Amino acid sequence: MRKTLLLVFVFFNTLICFAQSNKIQFEYNKQIISGKLKTSLSSLEENIDVKENDKKETTFKISQISNVLINDEEYLSAKVLFDSNLTKNISALDHTSQPNYKEYWLLLRVLVKGDYNLYQYSASNFSQFYYQDLKTKEIKPLIYKEYLISHFHKKNNHFRNQLRTELPLSPLVSKEYEKTDYNQTDLMRYFNKLNGYEEEKGIEKMNLKVAVFGGFFNNFQDQLYFSPAAINSLYLKNYEFEKKTAVLLGVSGDIFINKKETQAVFIEAGFTQYKTDYYLDYYNTELSKINFEFQSNIILFNFGYKQYFNLSADSQLYASGSFAANFFFTSKNEVSYHLFLTGYDYLGNYYESHYDQVFKRDKNFSNVGGRIALGYKFKKRYFIEADYHFGFSEYHEAGSYDMTSFKAGYIF
Repeated sequence: MRKTLLLVFVFFNTLICFAQSNKIQFEYNKQIISGKLKTSLSSLEENIDVKENDKKETTFKISQISNVLINDEEYLSAKVLFDSNLTKNISALDHTSQPNYKEYWLLLRVLVKGDYNLYQYSASNFSQFYYQDLKTKEIKPLIYKEYLISHFHKKNNHFRNQLRTELPLSPLVSKEYEKTDYNQTDLMRYFNKLNGYEEEKGIEKMNLKVAVFGGFFNNFQDQLYFSPAAINSLYLKNYEFEKKTAVLLGVSGDIFINKKETQAVFIEAGFTQYKTDYYLDYYNTELSKINFEFQSNIILFNFGYKQYFNLSADSQLYASGSFAANFFFTSKNEVSYHLFLTGYDYLGNYYESHYDQVFKRDKNFSNVGGRIALGYKFKKRYFIEADYHFGFSEYHEAGSYDMTSFKAGYIF
């Protein structure tokens, strides 16, 4: 089990690390610099490290760069007030109501641009929002802080007073400002209305794409060796289940987590049926006429991360890693056999006994594991995919199994 989880974790980590490679372009000393941003997006303060296109890694002062684009989004280099200890984590709150601001050079993400500008700096523990003073053009923080008083959770919502007095939105009255929360969506809607834009302009919504697919497993029977299949209770040696192709049908949903639609978390549900039998006329002097029958409906779930790689305007390669769970809803799981026993009774008399036995096992069971996949998406709507499944059975600590499958699908 640990090996299975470790393999999934390593695969996830590799994909995510690759996905976190951020493209950057900016002006420095009247030259355009472009490359990969090596500094985390939650640490864009004072200096940034950039691996330029010539593979050279250089440190740049934020105070000396301008016209910044990160992943094609606009950022502003500015000297602003910032409290690095701000947080919404209750266990880390202090007892002071006011932020302890200090001056830093930061790269601020431009959320709304117009006569009224809204910016954001997302540290690892807090997102601070800023606006530009219409008269002085100074970039100022919208003040918000969570704190504790005698173990009571309090909030300093001074940003609402700032909106009402410095950035008033007619015809809002005082009570209506109380409905604005300190988050990206509410503040973007407010600044969009200030600028006369559509209220939802630029607000990221859940980008969900649903697909249906069909495919097949080419060695689905392999996991039965490590399951509570009735025949396993006889501990036979050198037997093989019938090799059959299991047809797979299902539906999946990708939730994209970036604007370029190259990173997604996904959930997938599939359905297949599997039916097999096994007959052995003679195994040894004790066991004969062994007849195993197995029939099950199987629901398969996968939840994981997917990374797309653009090939052209309408085609992509992708790789994914996921945790998997298979649920067997079994209608038949039994083995019948003839048992021939010989021996001597307590008086020393020889005897022979014949028995016809039927043994039934669990009708419902499950197993867990992981899956890695490679796929090709084309014409924006179609995809083909090859999967490698690996898992672990808790049945008598039997061990692990692996399977391969192939599928094709359509994206709505």
